[in-house]
Amino acid sequence: MGWSRPLEGFAKQVERDIADRQREMVIFALQQLIQHSPVDTGAYRGSHFVTVGGRDTGRVPEQQGELALREAEMLLRADSRPFKVAYIQTNIPYGERIESGWSQQAPGGVYAIATNSTRERFR
Repeated sequence: MGWSRPLEGFAKQVERDIADRQREMVIFALQQLIQHSPVDTGAYRGSHFVTVGGRDTGRVPEQQGELALREAEMLLRADSRPFKVAYIQTNIPYGERIESGWSQQAPGGVYAIATNSTRERFR
């Protein structure tokens, strides 16, 4: 009695499934950040972005949230390795103040709420 499919194919499918699940989690977390971001000019809402393999401390995008989602989706699809490290960040100067409750629109912060929502969803 043997396997109905070669194990190599099974392993590749598992890797694809893991990469797909990670992409789903990262996109959900980014959506949560955009959704819970306070809005004045919209700069903070559009400043969140995703990188893979390392942080980018020089980039400060100010774009629409939908553009940030499309960009992240393209990045994550282009790098389909399982177990990659993905970072979601903002480098906007007042981001830490917002996370500390500075904004009346987000008294509990933004990243903390997005983290908890993502953890609950994918538990």
